[in-house]
Amino acid sequence: MKAAVWYGARDVRVEDVPLGAPGPGEVALDVAYCGICGSDLHEYADGPHAIPVDEPHPESGREAPLTLGHEFCGTVAEVGPGVTGVRPGDRVAVEPHYRCGDCPRCLAGSTTCAATSGSPG
Repeated sequence: MKAAVWYGARDVRVEDVPLGAPGPGEVALDVAYCGICGSDLHEYADGPHAIPVDEPHPESGREAPLTLGHEFCGTVAEVGPGVTGVRPGDRVAVEPHYRCGDCPRCLAGSTTCAATSGSPG
């Protein structure tokens, strides 16, 4: 798969990125469209801002270099173990937010304002 990979400020490379099978709780998508948002532009221009470079992100376990583009849609290609609610062939739009599931915002359904693991709610 071709991806825009962020290595540092003003260092984004379009590369072939290998895809593995989805793990537990994960879904593989055939991406139809992917946008580049303001956050991505800021990371390119003078980041890092949100991309972890010195240690892995506490939720994803990932750090730079990292694929940009978190606003996308596509078709479910494969589901990993334990995935319910979607199946191969379903068309989806992705809301890529990490949620703790326990803070007052999550419990109230305001998940776009929710804390991530280890952050105050």
